[in-house]
Amino acid sequence: MRDAHEVIRSLIEDVYGKGKVELIDELVDEEYLEHPMPAGFSPDRKGLASFVQALRGALSDMDASVERVLVDGDQVAFRWRITGRHSGEFLGIPASGNHIETTGNDVAVMREGKVLERWCEQDLLSLMTQLGAIDAPASPA
Repeated sequence: MRDAHEVIRSLIEDVYGKGKVELIDELVDEEYLEHPMPAGFSPDRKGLASFVQALRGALSDMDASVERVLVDGDQVAFRWRITGRHSGEFLGIPASGNHIETTGNDVAVMREGKVLERWCEQDLLSLMTQLGAIDAPASPA
C-alpha cells in the first residue's frame, strides 16, 4: 500500500500534471467525494476524471506540482500549484491566451491507501482574473 505522501503527489503530478487519468482508480477510493466540484462535474471518481480532462484541454503546457504535504493519521493537508496557458475553453470561459498560475490548499481523508474525500480551497478571484473572466480588482487609492 502506498503512503499518503506518494498518493497525493501522484494524484496531483501524474493525474493532473501529466493527464494520467487511468491512475484515478488506483489512487482514489471508489466512494470518493470531492468538496466542492465545479458545476457540471459529479463529485465522484468519474467527475474527477472529467474535470482533469477539461482542465488539461483548456491549459496547454500545463504543469501541476505539490509544494507541501502534511500527514496526521488518515488526514492529509497539501498545497499544490498549477500553471499553463489558457488556450481552450474552460468552464464556459473562452480561451484568453493568458498564462495562468493558481495554487490551492486541500485537505483529504485517506482510507486504505486511497483518497476517500477531498476539500479544495483555491484563490478563485485570482484565477478568474487571469482567465479574463472578470476584471482585476481596483487597487486601493
